[in-house]
Amino acid sequence: MAMTPEQEQVWVLWSQGLTQEEIAEEIGVTRKTVERRIYRAKRWHQEKQIEGYGYEINKEDKTPAQAWNEHVGTFNRAIGSTLKKQWKSIKRDGPFVIFHATDEHVDDDKSALNILSADIQASHEMNAVMVHGGDLLNNWPLAGRLAKQWSEQQCTLPDALLRAQHFIEIFKPDVWVDGNHEEMNPYLVHMFDQWLPDDVIRDYWTCKFQVVTPNTTARCAVSHKFSKGGSWFHKLHGHIREVLEGEEADLLMDGHFHSDGVLDQSLPERGIATLCVASAGYKLTDRWAARISRGGKVPKLRGRAHWIVCDDQAPDSASKFTAFKEPCQAEAYLSGLQNLRAA
Repeated sequence: MAMTPEQEQVWVLWSQGLTQEEIAEEIGVTRKTVERRIYRAKRWHQEKQIEGYGYEINKEDKTPAQAWNEHVGTFNRAIGSTLKKQWKSIKRDGPFVIFHATDEHVDDDKSALNILSADIQASHEMNAVMVHGGDLLNNWPLAGRLAKQWSEQQCTLPDALLRAQHFIEIFKPDVWVDGNHEEMNPYLVHMFDQWLPDDVIRDYWTCKFQVVTPNTTARCAVSHKFSKGGSWFHKLHGHIREVLEGEEADLLMDGHFHSDGVLDQSLPERGIATLCVASAGYKLTDRWAARISRGGKVPKLRGRAHWIVCDDQAPDSASKFTAFKEPCQAEAYLSGLQNLRAA
């Protein structure tokens, strides 16, 4: 809003050094009127100075119709941000391996970190697609019912964060999802934002991506847990529901229940063949898994993670993927495929 002529007249005289009384006498108004006009003129000049820095502090109020129509840009950004995370591509030249590691809980006393390190190294030697499925740390809450768990583990909070950072440095993830333990303390996800590689494919809870070779496009989904199925005892219940109700994929991976399972699920009448994989994680014994297995206490090396090999020239009637419990098995199968294709 511009100054009125009356305000401008007073402002000029006041800038020349006249007092408010002198200005009032000269233009024939009261001193109070002069004071009010000077105040409004000062305010106008200050607002103009602020607007000179690119601000628009006197913007007119929007109409109801403008408020309604302004949703378009926000809508485009929100939906675009969601869609661009779906089915991002990773490239490989031929048959390849996916390393599915989840529920590492690297701050837990019963997690086998040396085994985890060896598995990571073996996976990198196969140029595996590195997929993390959530629950890197126990990350117990700092208050409430679960806070006492900190006193039951040797690893302190500062050391837990250092271990998490080291894991990301050696794992070099291509795909990453967070789990329920990441949500227990709100700071952790933001720290991961700083530590993770810029090109990592990441989404909340479930991440969908595809691996592209010259011969095929393999569609994969990793979730901390496919929650459409909640059975403790059918380890792939959620995967089966996802095959039936979700988007078509060649490979489904999850964890959370600290139990191992593999199922080749086919729907031939729909032309779908999906490999379903659940990995148990690196806590070799824990009360959660013992409840599911009705008292099992044997340290679980089997199924702690999976090395999933893709035959990128598999016929349409077959599953593209085969899962292995140990890296040496996956390496042998991968080498066989590579030698066969090279012949």
